[in-house]
Amino acid sequence: MSTRPPITLNPDLDPWERQPNETPHKHGQFTTYRDLGRTRTLTEAAQRLTLAYGHVRNLAAQYRWRDRVEAYDRHLDRQYEAMWLEERRKAAENDAKILGAAVGKLAQRLQTLRADEMSVGDFTRLMDVTFRNRRALFKDPTDTFVVTSEGTSALAQHFAEFAQMGPEQRRARLGELAASVNQRIRAVDGGDDEDDEDEEA
Repeated sequence: MSTRPPITLNPDLDPWERQPNETPHKHGQFTTYRDLGRTRTLTEAAQRLTLAYGHVRNLAAQYRWRDRVEAYDRHLDRQYEAMWLEERRKAAENDAKILGAAVGKLAQRLQTLRADEMSVGDFTRLMDVTFRNRRALFKDPTDTFVVTSEGTSALAQHFAEFAQMGPEQRRARLGELAASVNQRIRAVDGGDDEDDEDEEA
């Protein structure tokens, strides 16, 4: 027995919605197939609908079940990606606030640190927190900062340079770092150096 020609999908409707000339009953049969998930088969749909496989195969061809479930699966993928993007954005926002608070405390502590008593390990932790905060606040919030080998990491190069500095150079470098951190904190809080200069004038 020949099947009827496939229906034309209405461009103003999502493909998985009920189409013109598709009765609610026929659409219900389609949704049974659709809701079986990505491992769906016509055989399983026929069992669920208690219909002969050949009849279900004809329905699927006439009402373009395969095209419509592919569109539906892509729709679910987009929803899933959007949901996780939003969750990542929220997590990045929260992380930036926490790191901002940590760097604020760090900036206060920098004023009393003795550079000549800092080990390379201490400086590593200090720079790591600062760079992580800077990246979270001022670059792509979904980026991941990774410390790699000394040959490929700019951060590792900073550590090596710091280890070679004398006490005065270390003190000067930490002063620059403290000024940079303080400036960024003021920027996040809505102020900057120019505003401070205007107020002093």
